[in-house]
Amino acid sequence: MPGLQTFPRNERLTKPSEFRDVYGQSRKAVGHSFVCYAARRAGKGRKFGMAVSRKVGGAVTRNRVKRYLREIYRNCREDLKDDMSIVIVARSAASTLSFADCEEAIRRLFREGGALRD
Repeated sequence: MPGLQTFPRNERLTKPSEFRDVYGQSRKAVGHSFVCYAARRAGKGRKFGMAVSRKVGGAVTRNRVKRYLREIYRNCREDLKDDMSIVIVARSAASTLSFADCEEAIRRLFREGGALRD
């Protein structure tokens, strides 16, 4: 049984078809540095995926942004609704943010996208 602070494989969006499903059925929340797609998918469980393109920066910068996003998801996981599939798309402005700024931006997008529990 995975611990509370892990990011188990069964909570990851891995297939392109899963990403397409979320993009097509979701509520979209747009921020300066990130875009959040949140879709309710009954019976699928809580899932998270991210898209960080080369527009964000070089490999080191992209990997840092991805580490930030995974950590933010792990910290927010208990507050998210069950059966939510979430995709975060990083914009180029994300490359300059600190962890605290990223966390604030993502939490705001989760709220706007309806992913957080009431």
